[in-house]
Amino acid sequence: MIESESRYFGRKQGKSFQRLSRFQNLLFKPSKLFFQKIINQTLVLEIGIGDGIKISKDAFSNSKKTFIGCDIFMDGILRAARHQSENNLKNLFVFRNNVQDLIPYLPDHSLDNVRIYFPDPWPKARHKKRRTFNEDLLKQLLRVMKPGSCLDFASDHGDYFLDSMILVSKFDFKIQGNTPNMWQYSIFNAIGTKYEKKALDKNSKLFYFSVLKSN
Repeated sequence: MIESESRYFGRKQGKSFQRLSRFQNLLFKPSKLFFQKIINQTLVLEIGIGDGIKISKDAFSNSKKTFIGCDIFMDGILRAARHQSENNLKNLFVFRNNVQDLIPYLPDHSLDNVRIYFPDPWPKARHKKRRTFNEDLLKQLLRVMKPGSCLDFASDHGDYFLDSMILVSKFDFKIQGNTPNMWQYSIFNAIGTKYEKKALDKNSKLFYFSVLKSN
């Protein structure tokens, strides 16, 4: 089993682990050689893939893009690995790693898109340092994102959203689009994840942004 080296807060596997465990041999181990082989492709990195369905569907319907998923939660990773196997997806690679363990293997200026959808908000003040999207991570991402590449973020936690907006503005990311309701849920920015649907069912407010790396 491939484990992440970094400290992780939260569950690492759920009820479906035993049913999906046979797909563990399909998981990839990160290496610089592996990423050098796909550097010329249009690369999309999804940080935290949830149940693995969104990234699997996107890979199935977007054969010209290569999707890289990382998460420490085993069930979603294995579910994506199952979809990759059953649909013979040559453009989907998933890693059971914290993103901080994965980024060092990525070549400079290799990513066209980074997606962070509904990460755990860790709402208590003393727990904010546990949030996935923070300044340390963004500094690491700057090296591996192409100039003009896109960073997509979604959250159902207003404080996390605002903190993230302030963070990307510090590093000169440019807002993509500019309409009064661009931050709110709509058919235009819906991403179709299981967590998004759960939040909508609870009448939670959802927040989105897409920003472009300036250089």
